[in-house]
Amino acid sequence: MLCGKISFKKYYGRTFAIIGYFLILALFLVFLVPSLEAEEEIVMGWDQVPISTDNDFNDVIALNETSALVVGENGKIYQTLDYGANWSEEDSGVIQDLNAIEFNNQVIVAGDSGTVLVNNGDSWIDNSIEGAGNLYDLSIPYFDSLANSVIFVSGTGGEIWKWNNSSWEDLSNFTGTTNDIYAIDFVNENEGFAVGADGLIIATIDGGKSWEIRESPEKFKELSFYDVIIFGYQGNPISALIVGENGTIIQSSGTGPTAIGYIWKVPSEKSHPTNTTSTIKSISGSSRFKFWIVGDDNFVALTEDGGNSFYNQSQLQNSGSDFTAVSFWDGYSGFAVGEEGTVMSTDREGQDPRILDTAVNFDTFWKYAKYAFPYLKEGMYNTLKIIVLAIFIGFTIGVTLAVFKTSQLNIRIPLSLPKMDGTWNYFNINPLKLFATIYTDIFRNTPLLVQFFFIYFGLVEIGIDLTFESMLGPERALERAYGSAVLALGLNSGAYQTEIIRSGIQAIPSGQMEAGRSIGLTYLQTMRYIILPQAIRIVIPPLGNETVNLVLNSALASVIGFGELTRRGKLLISLTFETFWTWTLVLMFYFVITYTLSNILKYLEKRLKIPGLGLGGDE
Repeated sequence: MLCGKISFKKYYGRTFAIIGYFLILALFLVFLVPSLEAEEEIVMGWDQVPISTDNDFNDVIALNETSALVVGENGKIYQTLDYGANWSEEDSGVIQDLNAIEFNNQVIVAGDSGTVLVNNGDSWIDNSIEGAGNLYDLSIPYFDSLANSVIFVSGTGGEIWKWNNSSWEDLSNFTGTTNDIYAIDFVNENEGFAVGADGLIIATIDGGKSWEIRESPEKFKELSFYDVIIFGYQGNPISALIVGENGTIIQSSGTGPTAIGYIWKVPSEKSHPTNTTSTIKSISGSSRFKFWIVGDDNFVALTEDGGNSFYNQSQLQNSGSDFTAVSFWDGYSGFAVGEEGTVMSTDREGQDPRILDTAVNFDTFWKYAKYAFPYLKEGMYNTLKIIVLAIFIGFTIGVTLAVFKTSQLNIRIPLSLPKMDGTWNYFNINPLKLFATIYTDIFRNTPLLVQFFFIYFGLVEIGIDLTFESMLGPERALERAYGSAVLALGLNSGAYQTEIIRSGIQAIPSGQMEAGRSIGLTYLQTMRYIILPQAIRIVIPPLGNETVNLVLNSALASVIGFGELTRRGKLLISLTFETFWTWTLVLMFYFVITYTLSNILKYLEKRLKIPGLGLGGDE
């Protein structure tokens, strides 16, 4: 007994010493090694575009990753074909202020005094509306040719006009308002929204033949709205966002033609998620989760979580400038315009860590850790949200398919007619085992990163909605990146857990199955009450290893835009440039998660150890 105690103390004393040395080394590196700068060249998030003009620009449209058109005062139109490096002025043929530009197979411009211009290669066709007032916005739900297209424009005094069947139709009498309408957007030829002065929100579901006033929240009724964007799926609206005065942003979600637009709310739990009181003039984005907003007082901001939080991208060199419009081609390339010829472009999401208002210099690790902790804590919370569900999904799949792989179900399929002696040639197949084998072979022999891309980018193309909005409702729908990450990790881990649990089942003596069947239990009952309880206890160590790997693999969710721990670390670096300290903290967070999980599994292994089975171990 004494010898055992000495051995115990000696073993654990050595272990604790090693851990202590490791912690001392880690603290030495954290506190004494200076902050390391990134080796790659640091570039600005937005590039200033050189256009020599004092005219205010009112709108911009990105035609693709490299090309854009801007319009502004005195009929000015400029075009770039090389990311904004060079601009050429186009002859619009008019001197009226041009206020809006839109693109849907064709570029169309709207402006003061009913001006409407349609691009025709190197020239512009005048398709103006006689008798109309100043036009502030337009939407093109359909365009095949000028004779076969649907165009909506909105303007002063509640004006809305519709181009259809080669003529303009005045819908102003149907809008039910005389307020100026600053923005209009249609998701298809029938369903659209228009917003304007004094909290005006109106909607149509019949192509503008009738308009219904949609009540804005009480505290926004006196504010003017300047832009609206509708996000749709397969031609149907699922979400609408409105921006306006006092840094306002409100959202409405739904799935049917009448479900959207009746209940408006601030996207975030915070009453003012944009963190500005400046007027927001424009909104553009690649999805309802990732979009940019711009406005007065040099305000530019990005959200990647549907408006819950915004990253300030204001540019110091544009201090005091008012931005009027923003347009993104995808989630990376876009343009922003403002007063006195201000134009910016980006091909990197607008991320510019050096000039963000949130950039701070840190003298000590503790000062930085205090700043970074809220960011990484949210990332850790998002990581836990992924792994808890993924572990459950993986374990469920693993148990189910392990039972399939060890099942004795055989189906005999005749290969031919009976022989002369009456015997048959049969082909034996176990469909459960075949299904489980195909599943595990696919997921174990393809890269997890590719599986992430396939699930996130591929499934949506065939109509599989990983937001589960139809099941959970629009208010509780998941972020697509979150649903994709959980599914990818769960399916992948399930394949590995299948083989682990299968090995545990096969380690149980076959006589136990025979004993269970002999006392009247069915195959599944024997598996449930006798085999699986022992098999799971045997394979807890390899299951624990797989679970830890799942936690570490969750970092791959950052590549599809989900804000877990690794992505939060990247965003912190873009804000602070503290590369070394950031990744040190991220490593510590992951270590805390995996070390805690490992010890829980070790405890379970010890508590559930089958007496007399194996050589034992630590007591």
